Amino acid sequence: MTKNMRDLSFATFNLYNLQVPGGITYDEDKPAIPDTEEGRAEYRRKIEWTAAQLVRLDAEVIGFQELWAKQALVDAFEAAGLIDHYDLVARDAPGRGRPQVALAVRKDRKGKSQLLPGAGWEAKFPDNFKFEKVRETAGAEEEVTITLSEFSRPVLHAQVQSEGRSPKPPVVTVYVAHLKSKGPARVSFARPKPQILNDYPNIAKSALSHVRRVMEAGALRAMLDEVMVSEDKDALSPVVVMGDLNDGTLSVTNELISDQPGYRVIEKSTAGLSANKGLYSAERLQQLRSMRHVYYTYIFKNKLESLDHILVSEEFYDHSRKRHWSFREMEIFNDHVGRSEDKAEGAGDHGLVRTYFDWNPMPEEIARV
Repeated sequence: MTKNMRDLSFATFNLYNLQVPGGITYDEDKPAIPDTEEGRAEYRRKIEWTAAQLVRLDAEVIGFQELWAKQALVDAFEAAGLIDHYDLVARDAPGRGRPQVALAVRKDRKGKSQLLPGAGWEAKFPDNFKFEKVRETAGAEEEVTITLSEFSRPVLHAQVQSEGRSPKPPVVTVYVAHLKSKGPARVSFARPKPQILNDYPNIAKSALSHVRRVMEAGALRAMLDEVMVSEDKDALSPVVVMGDLNDGTLSVTNELISDQPGYRVIEKSTAGLSANKGLYSAERLQQLRSMRHVYYTYIFKNKLESLDHILVSEEFYDHSRKRHWSFREMEIFNDHVGRSEDKAEGAGDHGLVRTYFDWNPMPEEIARV
C-alpha cells in the first residue's frame, strides 16, 4: 500500500502464546499444545491463522508479543511465504511464565527497509530509575521505597531506516513492549508468607499487578527520555513504541509513556508545533479524522478495551515543525476477538493494529515559523 520508498507502516500483533508443540508456557507440567497428533494439528491451525494475518497486515515493521519459541514465528512466516521478505529479531522464552516480544522488518520492497545492527532486549530498568526512600511532602508525607527493577517481559529496541536519497530518511528507533497485565499477579505463598497474603490475597495480587505496570511504564519513559531529548532543538529522534501495553489510551500508564503531547485541533492553535519528548497515539490521530469511532483490541467480561497501541514521536505528527512523515490511516483487525469459533481455528485473543505514514517532510518555510 506504500507509494514512496520512504513511506512507513507499523503493526503490532499479540501472538496469543505462540509456542511449538510440547513447549511450556505458564505450566511446566502441561504444555500449551501437547506434542501429539491432535496437538500438532492444533499447532498447524494456529500457524495458518497467524500466517494469514501476516499477509493481511502487509506492514514494513511488525512488533510481536507473547512469543515462546522463535521457531514458531519462523514457521508462521514460512507458511505466509514471507520468510525471505523480512528480517526477524526473535528469541526463545528463557523459562516458564516469561514470554518474549519480537520484531520483523520488511526488506522486499523497492529500496528496501533496513534493520540496522544493534537490536536487542532490555530486561532491567535504567540504573538511575530507582525509588529509594523518596519522601512525599504533601498528603501522607510518607517515605516510599519500591524495589522493582526489571520488566516482566524485556523491551525490544531496534533501529530501522528506509532507503531513499535527497534527502535520506532519518533512522527510526523502534521499541516493542508488553507491559504487565491488569490480571492478578502470580505470587509465592511460601513461608514466611507476608501478612497481606493471609488477609487480602486477591487485593494484594491485583495491586501488585498495577504497581508493576506503572513502574514498567515509568522505566520505559525514562529509556525514551534518553533517546528523544536533545540539547539541539532542531535535532531529529524519530521514535515508535508499539505493543500490548495492557491499558487504555488515557490510562495513567499510557499517558506516562506518551508524556502527553499537545494535539492541534483548531487552525490558530500552536499545539503540536514542538513536542521534544511526546509520543502521539495512532488511535487518537485516527479519532481526529473519523466520522465514527469504534476501537477495541480485547474483550474481557463483555468490556471492549483498547490495550494494543502504536505511539509515534513528533517526526510523524502532521503539525510538527519536525514532521518527516504524515499520518495516513490506522486500521484495527478485531473481527475474531471474543469469538470462540474463531479461536477453535487458531485465532488469537487480541485485535491487530496497523498504521501508515507517508513520507511528507514539513516545508522549510513553515518549519521556520
